[in-house]
Amino acid sequence: MACQSVALIILNLSLVNFSHSIDVPVPYWNNILHRFRVQNSLVTPKNVVTPSPENELTSPRNKVTDGPTQTYEHRKQLDQDGDYILFWRTNDTHITFETHVKTHGYVGFGISRTGGMFPADVVFGWVADGKAFLKDCHTIGYVAPIVDTSQDWLLEYGAETDENTILKFTRKIDTCDSDDIKITDDTAKLIFSYHPDDPASMTSLPWHGTSRRGTKSLMLLSTTLSQEASGMPDNVITHDFLNQHYLIPPVPTTYRCTTFDFPDLGKKHHVVKVEANIQEGHRPYVHHMLLYHCANISLSLANHTYMCYDNAPAEFVNCRAVFAAWEIGGGAFYYPPDVGMSLGTDKDPRFFILETHYNNQANISGIVDSSGIRISYTPEVRKYDAGMLITGFFVDPAQIIPPYEKSFISKGYCSEQDLARGVPEEGVNVFAVLQHSHLLAKQFRTRVFRNGSEIEPFADDNYYDFNFQEFHYLKHERKLKKGDSIEVDCDFDSSSRTSLTLGGLSTYEEMCLSFLLYYPRMDVEACWSVPLYQTVHNDTHLAQEQMYKWDWSKPEVRRKFDVVMNETLYRHSSFGNFLDGAWQFHDFYPPHRESLYASPNLDTCFPTP
Repeated sequence: MACQSVALIILNLSLVNFSHSIDVPVPYWNNILHRFRVQNSLVTPKNVVTPSPENELTSPRNKVTDGPTQTYEHRKQLDQDGDYILFWRTNDTHITFETHVKTHGYVGFGISRTGGMFPADVVFGWVADGKAFLKDCHTIGYVAPIVDTSQDWLLEYGAETDENTILKFTRKIDTCDSDDIKITDDTAKLIFSYHPDDPASMTSLPWHGTSRRGTKSLMLLSTTLSQEASGMPDNVITHDFLNQHYLIPPVPTTYRCTTFDFPDLGKKHHVVKVEANIQEGHRPYVHHMLLYHCANISLSLANHTYMCYDNAPAEFVNCRAVFAAWEIGGGAFYYPPDVGMSLGTDKDPRFFILETHYNNQANISGIVDSSGIRISYTPEVRKYDAGMLITGFFVDPAQIIPPYEKSFISKGYCSEQDLARGVPEEGVNVFAVLQHSHLLAKQFRTRVFRNGSEIEPFADDNYYDFNFQEFHYLKHERKLKKGDSIEVDCDFDSSSRTSLTLGGLSTYEEMCLSFLLYYPRMDVEACWSVPLYQTVHNDTHLAQEQMYKWDWSKPEVRRKFDVVMNETLYRHSSFGNFLDGAWQFHDFYPPHRESLYASPNLDTCFPTP
């Protein structure tokens, strides 16, 4: 059977699902990339080679370089060492991949649906004797991959350079082939592998070994911009907020805070890029970093360190507005060409706190870390000032997730009343989102309600991956208006747990937060909620103590808790450095939702009549 040895390409790889519908290009995406597309002629090539039925092409005879064959919107390094680079671009119907792999042998690439080696949509190819080869296969179990009857991954280009094998191939977003996986807006894991040798035939691929394969989570349709697409200027200045030779404690969870003052720039600048600056070899220990900005704090308090949530100095208690964020698995984030975070004016921060969550599950001693966040800013002022809004479930033990549940949804609310404290009459424009939770989350949705009806969510990820959390652009810019409210839903799978999981700071506790990037900047910077459980006891802490003692192994107890959650009050709070009173609190029952959002039917295979 052709492809029978391809099982080795994907054996032992753990993958996450990959399915969602697309509607691109769209007005917002076109606006962001218009200049980029025009300047770089990012259009469908006029002289695309039509592959033969066997997906074979004659390799170019002229010497080729290691650069991509055209300009791409997106680029990611899939492996640790930079030996496997992926470029890609999309339009409203197709996606084009280009792999640059440091080998002169075969290359494997694929998309998984379930998080395991099957079902998966895989291709493999190589260049030999002046010809490039590509084969479209699929997997159905712990057996050899099967060659697809319909070859929907089409080879466009193949070549070898002095170091690399380059393969370029295209497929439809939805091929309408049951053997292929539809590409959607959800998180997906890619599978990749390579070998130093060409196979003798399609049925005799040598095993790639353990060091030449891996997986990588990406959002192929809803992702970050490349440097070129962002309109990155040449005159950027970089500034690092770093931990200085910090000895990470040999404990699983540490939240360490460091304070910084920022120089007086004398005039307005814009931050155009945010990225992690992680010490080499320390990525396994740095889980996430938040850079808070503070108002009305003396710069003399800079250069202090403390444990963020263990007797933090009183002066820093109200420093809860987030200026920049990086999460596990994330890459560099580039702001759109017309938007940036403002620095240098009277309303801009000069006092910052870097919060670093160290995740040292093996309790290793002797790790000294100097990681942090790097910002890049420019005196070329852009049209709009960006802002960041953190919303969802306030991090607190009052977040209770019962054990033994395949699906339990925690809800965090940002009310109309809270948003109205800052949203201007003309509204703000949301362009990117980062959703953050921990190990139990499997689905994540940031929902928006207007006039009692749900409109299109800001984000809806059916295959959330704890190890891949980064800001990604919305497919189209979204308006958040005065009178709107937000609900953040986290769907948890606690079936492997035998005791309660509570909200908290450690990796084995849970969070349910959404970070929204938008423009123009408004004064509300945080907006979240927490349940009070008043039907169990008027004192929230005593209510929690009582519920901790329940026998959660009984289904009737878990059903009882569902009733409690439906009847509880939520304490809502909102915050902003420049809001009157800064913090505001009020209590609401969960809103009654009647008109919910229904995704339009984008099925091109079986459209609704």
